[in-house]
Amino acid sequence: MNMKTDENTNSGLIDEIERQTRDRVDAIKNQAKTQAEQIILEAKKQAEEIIKTEKEKIQRLLEVMKQNAEIALKLETRKMYLELKKKFADSVIEKVRQSASSLRDDPKEYRTFLKKAVIEGIIVVDSTQIIVKFSPKDKIFFDDEMKKEIEETFKKESKKNVSVSFVEGDFQDVGVIVCSADGFIVYENTFSARLKRMYETIYSELLSEEING
Repeated sequence: MNMKTDENTNSGLIDEIERQTRDRVDAIKNQAKTQAEQIILEAKKQAEEIIKTEKEKIQRLLEVMKQNAEIALKLETRKMYLELKKKFADSVIEKVRQSASSLRDDPKEYRTFLKKAVIEGIIVVDSTQIIVKFSPKDKIFFDDEMKKEIEETFKKESKKNVSVSFVEGDFQDVGVIVCSADGFIVYENTFSARLKRMYETIYSELLSEEING
């Protein structure tokens, strides 16, 4: 083998090595490109999932905020509604309060009112021995005749006997205070007490309507 043949052989080997090297580099580049594209694709998918999840979270948050706003509005509306009802109840009671001073203007009617107030108290106290306390302003009404009428009326209506005693009280209010003889049971049937019970009844009914409505 001469020198020229050796040179050609060496040149061919170099060319082959260079070709294989280029092919290997190209293969690595292609592989890297494919891997990069796969990474980008996966990243896009992950990003889309994150965006979707966050959008759902925001949507749920907005829904909760909306519900909370609606609840707050309903509570505020209900509060205003109850305040208006309370004002109405107060106005009704005030009108009744203003009429109290006129009860004594008609002695006949007022006497009938006092008699009914005493009998109502006797029924509540439910005792055979009753003490009736009255205002000094009403002393004129509480005589033997009133005592007899009350005892007879109560017996007629309840078929029970009762003994009534009158005692002057230390209040100026319209009405009476009925007690058992031992003082353990007291039923205040003055105008103020009746008014308070009326207010509680009116206001309770208004609240009941609101709750049931």
